[in-house]
Amino acid sequence: MTAVVGILNKQAVAIAADSAVTIGGNNGRKIFNKANKLFALSKEHPVGIMIYNAASFMGTPWETIIKIYRKKLGNKSFPTLREYQQDFIEFVRSKNFYTTPDLQITFLEHFALNIINSLVDEIARNHSILIDNPILENQSLFIKHFEQQIDTLIQSWVQKNDQCSEFIEYTFEMFQKYSNDIFNRLNQIRFVQNGVIISDELLVKIKNAVYVVLKSKEEISSFTGLIFTGFGEEEIYPQLYPVNISMAIDNRLRYYVNDDQAASISNNNNGAVCPFAQTDVIDTILTGIDPSLDGIYLNNFDALLKKYNQAILDSIGTTNPLLSEQIKNLNTTTIVNEFNNFNQQIKRENYIIPLMNAVSNLAKEDLAEMAESLIYLTYLKRRITFAEESVGGPVDVAVISKGDGFVWIKRKHYFKPELNQHFFGNYFKQ
Repeated sequence: MTAVVGILNKQAVAIAADSAVTIGGNNGRKIFNKANKLFALSKEHPVGIMIYNAASFMGTPWETIIKIYRKKLGNKSFPTLREYQQDFIEFVRSKNFYTTPDLQITFLEHFALNIINSLVDEIARNHSILIDNPILENQSLFIKHFEQQIDTLIQSWVQKNDQCSEFIEYTFEMFQKYSNDIFNRLNQIRFVQNGVIISDELLVKIKNAVYVVLKSKEEISSFTGLIFTGFGEEEIYPQLYPVNISMAIDNRLRYYVNDDQAASISNNNNGAVCPFAQTDVIDTILTGIDPSLDGIYLNNFDALLKKYNQAILDSIGTTNPLLSEQIKNLNTTTIVNEFNNFNQQIKRENYIIPLMNAVSNLAKEDLAEMAESLIYLTYLKRRITFAEESVGGPVDVAVISKGDGFVWIKRKHYFKPELNQHFFGNYFKQ
């Protein structure tokens, strides 16, 4: 895990990231504090990129991909930051040395297996005997529950109808043709070898479940968040655009632009704070309350209303059946929503708006200090509590401005700069 943040006003955008990276394996998880998550997207123009979550794309480190793109870009520029983003996506799509056909098959197989395993695990949590004692009767019940889980999953994802752009025209027939061998292998590995025989109809349902999730915008499976920020040639104020990208399947890049978390500085918006990945501490500072505590208060208020209604019912007893029935059927959702909206308004007026007003007037060095402090506070909370220290290590900080371009404020090196002057001398020659 990680924590990254972008803070924007009309002068510049400051970006900061921790250095922690979590590696998982069969023997547990290991955290290293040497990862690079901030990069200049161009050596000559004021654009940068941050990464969080998965550090590689289908096995290739994002750092490698970004630096190859940077070399290809050279001194070329684009009128808008959005065009930098689109050009980078096109570059990733067009380079097949890290998205070979065999690699695409392997990643789809892992993707499908993870979905199947999650459904089986759900059954194991609620009906463990069906897994632990696989007699013939239990196998039939397992298949019944498994099919119900599949139907529920398909229905829930179809209703969302929010699809990755490159998969909108990707039909189920195309997917079946591409993935038929994959699902035949998964059927053997996951079911037949465990003594479970599923019908052809259920296998088609499994394919359909994987298909609808594959097409959808989701953050359940492994993905990388890429945050593009800076200035296009024709943009006087900084912009910030996040993209979620996971893998390439059947020569289609599975990604989507996350416009809900984008930020655009203009005459109508003078400042913005955009945290990503582990955002709880930064959200606490922005809104004045820990997000989890906010949710607890809301749930407690809902529970208290229901308890209050029950107390009224108990006091009325059987004296007024009609009134008792009306109270029993009273929907408290509207009141709870109104309470939540009222709290949101208080947070906006007393915390968010004053903070954004301050951010809009910060100098470049103050933006950098604020960005670093927000990451450090996230690290500090993980350090002094019993949570996993998944945010940590040196904090890298950079400021991107229209006039000065991409400027490092703090940056770790895996080498001693004084011993490697040739590195800095060759930087602009590449």
